[in-house]
Amino acid sequence: MKKLLLGLSVITLSSMTSAQIAIQDGYAIQGKIFAVKTAKKYSSVEGCSKIALAKNSVEGFTFESKSQKCTLYKTIRTIKSKKGFVSGTK
Repeated sequence: MKKLLLGLSVITLSSMTSAQIAIQDGYAIQGKIFAVKTAKKYSSVEGCSKIALAKNSVEGFTFESKSQKCTLYKTIRTIKSKKGFVSGTK
């Protein structure tokens, strides 16, 4: 159910910005960091994916559920399995 709800959020967001982002629950990106967002509006997968889609130079994001931290990446080196994280790539 959780994955289905995330997928619906992505469809809604992608239709607004005409871009797509693939969400992976349980994975974290490693790469060159663009920015780290901790403001309340980025403290969800939806908020994090929305800002990632809005930035042309961002290739993906990782959202850490425990700290509610959104990390945006300029480049992606690897994507590794990591519990408590959700990532998205363009």
